[in-house]
Amino acid sequence: MKKHLMVAAGLAVLSTSAFATKARLQALGQDGRASFYLDDTRSVFLNPAKLNSMNNFVVTEWGDADDTTDSEANTHAEGGFFRKGSSLAYGLYLGNEYGETNATRNTADSNFQKLDNNMDLFFAGDMGVQWGARVQYASTKNEPTGGVKTENDALGLGLGIIKNNVEAYANLLLKDESKGATVATDSFEADMGLNLGASYEMGDMTYYVDYDKSGYEYKNAGTKTNASETTDMTLGFAKIKEISKTAKVFFDLNYMTSKTEDSVAKTETKEKALPLTIGFETEATSWLTLRGSVSQNVVIGETETKGTGTSTNANSTTVNAGATMTFGKLMVDGVIGTTDGARNGTTIGTSASKDGVLATDNLMTRVAVHYWF
Repeated sequence: MKKHLMVAAGLAVLSTSAFATKARLQALGQDGRASFYLDDTRSVFLNPAKLNSMNNFVVTEWGDADDTTDSEANTHAEGGFFRKGSSLAYGLYLGNEYGETNATRNTADSNFQKLDNNMDLFFAGDMGVQWGARVQYASTKNEPTGGVKTENDALGLGLGIIKNNVEAYANLLLKDESKGATVATDSFEADMGLNLGASYEMGDMTYYVDYDKSGYEYKNAGTKTNASETTDMTLGFAKIKEISKTAKVFFDLNYMTSKTEDSVAKTETKEKALPLTIGFETEATSWLTLRGSVSQNVVIGETETKGTGTSTNANSTTVNAGATMTFGKLMVDGVIGTTDGARNGTTIGTSASKDGVLATDNLMTRVAVHYWF
């Protein structure tokens, strides 16, 4: 449940095409799960009460079905549907693995059964106060003949409310436990994850706070090897400025701290940052929405490692761009492809390979398709 330190901001164009996917979040410098105040279909994973206004669509995120942490270079296959009923909104989503500890678990012992085939079930309603609930479940096992039995079980719960300009949410990881790896007595057990947050909207300003605590315990052949705990805190505000009926710009500034310590390995890392994000989103035509953002730490941005010292977080400037193509009720989202790596085996900086080039053979990455009904 650990949140990335660089969390930026977003905006919403008043059309269905603005309600998009991970591609839109990345293009606007967002966290992979959801924005703290940007209305987007991914918002239901942060606050399930958002399902009251984000429903009646099917979405598919293209990618691989592996246990590598989701990123632009390695996108995950996932998707689901959300529907508005007569009295309740509901949804089923398959494959979302945001906040999982598979990368850490894999480092401990690659033979552990990973959190896999995740399923999220959503319900939401409005009784004067909008409410929402999400239940996460996953269970896998491997019982080879004559080998070590490996298994994983996971259970999570998300709750949220919205009342006028105030939103609040709580996301809990109740269980994420793997038993058996190289030997039967190997184990990896996540602590109860706790994510709490709230936001308040006043005019074109939004103020928000988010607290996230997670951890795990790893036992090698029954002996405790690691007991790690991570605490993240984000406090910020954002301003959305409407330039026209089809275009908006935004500014976001937040202060973030993170602390990770291992009571067994005796390690400790602290990080703090003050990222500023500037971005835009506009409907270029009736069928094309374009967006982009730039983010960078200002004044504050450093990491302190116990026994090593403190260093500035270098190269914090990040630029992203993206697009949504609309064909009636069908939308295709993607991050606009640029190249900063070798092309056709040539060296960066040569005539065949330049930085910041719009790569027409790699025009859209992290593609997702959603259909509204």
